[in-house]
Amino acid sequence: MAILFSYGILLVIGIIFGLIFTVIGLFVGHIILFDSIFLAAISGLICNQVWNVHPALCLVIALALFGILYWLQKTKVGFWIIGPLLSAFWALVFGFLAYAFSSSDPIWGYVVTGLGFIVMIGLHLRARNK
Repeated sequence: MAILFSYGILLVIGIIFGLIFTVIGLFVGHIILFDSIFLAAISGLICNQVWNVHPALCLVIALALFGILYWLQKTKVGFWIIGPLLSAFWALVFGFLAYAFSSSDPIWGYVVTGLGFIVMIGLHLRARNK
């Protein structure tokens, strides 16, 4: 019985690690798709939790937003509008995390924000060229 339990625990750990690495791979390899999915999911949650809209309508709104964002990022003008904005958003998220984990040291926050912006612009350009 203990062996079955151990295998079950290992299976759950393997699935969790697989999901984590899938998200990281999607983030690094396909940032445009990840941005669209992330913003659509957040909009669907906000639609339901904050505005109390029916979940089915929130799903339709999220899917529509996903399609619009993905299409916009595939156009030249849309990419140059949305790409830098989302790069700045992710850079600010990384900078805030660095600030929080470094005992509120603002220099770490600024440095990680700047480097994060450069890396994120690079990821957006790489995903666009694929």
